[in-house]
Amino acid sequence: MGTGQILIIDDERLIAEALSLILADQGYETVLASCGADGIREAAERSFELAVTDLRLPDMTGLDVLRALRARSPEIRVIVITAHGTPEMIRELKASGAAEVLKKPFLPSEILSLIQRELKDHPVTA
Repeated sequence: MGTGQILIIDDERLIAEALSLILADQGYETVLASCGADGIREAAERSFELAVTDLRLPDMTGLDVLRALRARSPEIRVIVITAHGTPEMIRELKASGAAEVLKKPFLPSEILSLIQRELKDHPVTA
């Protein structure tokens, strides 16, 4: 079972809510944000162990979000999801600290497995 809070940043409400339900079933607490600025604001107000962000957001890129989250909390694990990731973008995301880049479409079990692995292998210490 999960512990800690996970930030989900995605402008596609159905994807964000579905992911939140999957994680809640496993005992994780989630906070949803529909744009990068809201996600960054949430991260400034509370501590998250992990964030899942879409690469394409209405106000900025997932790369911008990744950099802002890691600048504020270097220990946060960030998984970027995308249907549009080029090999160059994936390399840049990894170089900027993305824990994983997951291509859409994906199975719920795939992202759940990634999240569980990231939180197990890289626990955040208070």
